[in-house]
This record gives sequence, C-alpha cells and structure tokens, in this order.
Amino acid sequence: MTTTPHDPQPQPPAKPGNDECCHSGCTFCVLEMYQEDLATYEDALRAWQQHQAAAVPKPRKTRKTP
Repeated sequence: MTTTPHDPQPQPPAKPGNDECCHSGCTFCVLEMYQEDLATYEDALRAWQQHQAAAVPKPRKTRKTP
C-alpha cells in the first residue's frame, strides 16, 4: 500500500520494558496505559486503512471497439 506524506500511517505505541511495571497496583500502571494506547492505535490504524482503501482510484472500464 502506498502512503502519502500528508497522511502517514499511525505508529504503534512503545511497549513498556519488563522492568517498567512495579506490580504494586499503581493507579496509572504503565501496562494498563500501554493497553489503552494500543487500543487507540488499533482504532486509528483501522480508520487509516479504510481511508487509504477509499483513496485508491478505481480502474476505468475501457470500451471495446467492434
């Protein structure tokens, strides 16, 4: 799929490292925030893919001459 500079593909969030979560049930756990960011990214990616598919010009039908 070809993209244009003014409509770049969404980028996934950076996955937290194994040592970034303290496993103490923080209110703002990095693993939970990552899951939320990942869901947002997946929604944005689906929307972007649909937009890209709609932007692809459909092939023109050619007339056959007798």
